Amino acid sequence: MKHYFYYKDKKQVVPVLDEGKNKQAKKKLAHILKTKKELIPDHFIERWSEVALYNPSGDVEKANAILINAEDGAYDLSNPLNEMTGKEWVKFSCSWFIFNALHKDLKEEREISPNTQDHPATFSPTMIEGFINFFTKKGEAVLDPFCGIGSTMVACKRTGRVGYGIELNKKYYDLSLKRTPEFKKTIFNENAANIKKLKLPKIAFSISSPPYWDVLNRSTKDFKKDRTKDGFDVNYSEAEEDLGNIGDYDLFLEKLANIYFDIFDLLKDGGYLVVIVKNIKKEGKMYPLAWDLARLLSKKYMLKDEKLWIQDKVGLAPYGYPSAWASNILHHYCLVFQKK
Repeated sequence: MKHYFYYKDKKQVVPVLDEGKNKQAKKKLAHILKTKKELIPDHFIERWSEVALYNPSGDVEKANAILINAEDGAYDLSNPLNEMTGKEWVKFSCSWFIFNALHKDLKEEREISPNTQDHPATFSPTMIEGFINFFTKKGEAVLDPFCGIGSTMVACKRTGRVGYGIELNKKYYDLSLKRTPEFKKTIFNENAANIKKLKLPKIAFSISSPPYWDVLNRSTKDFKKDRTKDGFDVNYSEAEEDLGNIGDYDLFLEKLANIYFDIFDLLKDGGYLVVIVKNIKKEGKMYPLAWDLARLLSKKYMLKDEKLWIQDKVGLAPYGYPSAWASNILHHYCLVFQKK
C-alpha cells in the first residue's frame, strides 16, 4: 500500500499504517493540489504522485505539510519565506560554515571568459545559492549592488530567481552580462550610490560583498607582484567614486551605509539583506568594519543575526612573529538584516 500520510515517532518520520487515515490524507492532498497549487514548490508539483501528507502528531485535519522522502524532511505550506523543508531550514541555520572556491565554479567562469580572473576579489555562486534559496522563493527578485563579475547573477540563474546587479567597473559589468545574458535588462553599469535613479522594482532579497574599505590598495607586495605579472587587476577600479578608493574610514562607512539605506526602500516589507564583510587591519591597527557597519545599518534595519564564513585553505603568514600577537583573519561575517 502506498502511504499518503506520515507522522513523527520517537524523532523519526514514519508512515501512518492506518488505512482510513491514508484515505483521508489522499483526499486532502487532492484538495491541496486543487486549491493551494500556488503555495506548492515546483519540485513537489513535478513529482506529485510521490507526495505524502505530514503532521508530527498524526492528525490529518491539522496536517499542513508535504513530503516526498521522509529523510529529506517535510515542507510546510504556510512557509512565506522559501521552499525549504524543515530539515533544510535547520541545516542552514547553523551559525558558521566552511567554504572554499569550488573547481566547478572556476571552470564555469573560465569557460565563459578567461578574463574573470581580472577581478581581485570574487566569490562563489554556489555559496550564494544557499542564501538565495533560504531567503527567497523561485521567481523573486534578488539585488546585488556590488555585482562584480556576476557571481550573484549566476546564483540567481541557477536557482530560478531574477537577478538585479549594479557594477561600476565597465569591464566587470561586461563579464556579468556575458555570464548571464538573460539578465541584460536588469544589470546596470552604474555607481551603486545612484541606485535611486534606476527605478528598480520591489526586491525580495539583497546580498552583496562590498569593498573591504581600501584594503586592495594596500595589499601585500606579493599579491600585487603576482597579479601584475599575470596581467590581472590589483584593485576594483581607478574611479574616484569607487568605495575601494576612499582613504578615510569614517567617510567610507558613511557612503557604504547610505547605499544600503537606499536599498531599504526597495526591499519588500519583511525582506532580508545580507552583507558579507570582515574586520580588517591597517598599519597594525584593527578596524572592526563588520561591527561598525552592523551598528550603522541598525539605524534602519533590524540586525537579525550573523553567519560566519570560514576559509580553511588560505595559507597562514607569520604576522607579528616573534614579538606580538597578530591573527590571520580567515573568516567573514555574513550579516543578516531585515526590513521591519
